[in-house]
Amino acid sequence: MPELTRPRVVTTLFMAEGVTRVGDAITMVALPLTAILVLDASPAGLALIGAAQAAPILLLSLPAGAWVDRRARRWSILVTADVFRGFLLASVPIAAVMGVLSLPFLAGVALAASACGTLFDLAFAGWVPRLLAGDALHRANARIELARSAASVTGPAIGGVLVAALTAPFALLADAASFIGSAALIARVRAGEPIPPAPTARAPLRTELSAGLRFIGRQPLVRAVTLTAGINNLARSIAMSVAVLYLVDSARMDAAQIGLAFALGNSGFVIGALVSRRLSERLGMGSTMQLGVGLFGPSMLLFAAAPPSLSGLACTLMIFAHGFGIAVHNVNQVTVRQVL
Repeated sequence: MPELTRPRVVTTLFMAEGVTRVGDAITMVALPLTAILVLDASPAGLALIGAAQAAPILLLSLPAGAWVDRRARRWSILVTADVFRGFLLASVPIAAVMGVLSLPFLAGVALAASACGTLFDLAFAGWVPRLLAGDALHRANARIELARSAASVTGPAIGGVLVAALTAPFALLADAASFIGSAALIARVRAGEPIPPAPTARAPLRTELSAGLRFIGRQPLVRAVTLTAGINNLARSIAMSVAVLYLVDSARMDAAQIGLAFALGNSGFVIGALVSRRLSERLGMGSTMQLGVGLFGPSMLLFAAAPPSLSGLACTLMIFAHGFGIAVHNVNQVTVRQVL
């Protein structure tokens, strides 16, 4: 289908992923600030929200991946997930205006939005290769990664400014609008998705899930990557939420300053992606992956030990180490999984 390789499709995918990731980055700042500034949340409450954001990635990825793999069309999953995320985040300022906003409500929104995001990411990964092939697919993947990197840097800064200007709950409206915009962009190219032929016979979903779990159990590298991703996602989600509370209460930083700290720190994602291949050629893939995840603990200790006057700088360095480590680890672990 020659129409699928047109630059318009690549541009649409770039824009859809870009607006979605900017919205995600805004929420990374605005959601914990809503809990802190509106609900006076404790560290335990913020840890609950962080855990709610991480749990679907850890618990739903395998069954959701098997379910997505059975669906003939992927674009409908993407649009539905985006629309649901938009409504979920829009419910936060509505609840605040009505006086019913609470910590359990925020944790529920975080959990449901993360579940929708998990479905979106799984479906998106298998949807793009259906639309494009060859050089067009390579070009799209490169631009999508550029969109993600740019969003990780610009989104938190935008989020901090929006919180300062609109208050934290209403800053989430920007993220809600980004998901609706992403859904509209994806719907523009829905007609280009080819429908694969239905398999003549397929094992029950439970059988496929069991086979997937057995594969993970037999493969030590895949098992290690899976456990590492789960532990780090959970720990980082909790740490980032509690870090925002510390920056507000102890360092006395305002929303714009916190957003700037996160934005500067997230440049580690970009630099890590740029140097990952060179590092793996020099150190080997295994050592490079160990280096990536090995940055997490020490960088958290650096932030914890810093005096309040240097907390902003220490937080930026921690987030930079996280982003650099995640990028270096992910580029290599994806290759390991694809080979196996």
